[in-house]
Amino acid sequence: MIQIWLNSNLISIDDGSNLAKLIKLQGYEESRVAVEVDMQIVPRSAWSEFSIKDGMKIEIVEFVGGG
Repeated sequence: MIQIWLNSNLISIDDGSNLAKLIKLQGYEESRVAVEVDMQIVPRSAWSEFSIKDGMKIEIVEFVGGG
């Protein structure tokens, strides 16, 4: 297990996790989010290859429609 900061909350996840897995486990719909890791936006095309390391700061921003 490793610990990361996810949207300003410290959480534990399995070592070797990638962004795609994290997004799914957190209940987000991939097509409706953007992800920033350590202040760098990670393109959706790289999520499945992007390995999460201990101590990373990850922000997941969800887009919602409405008015």
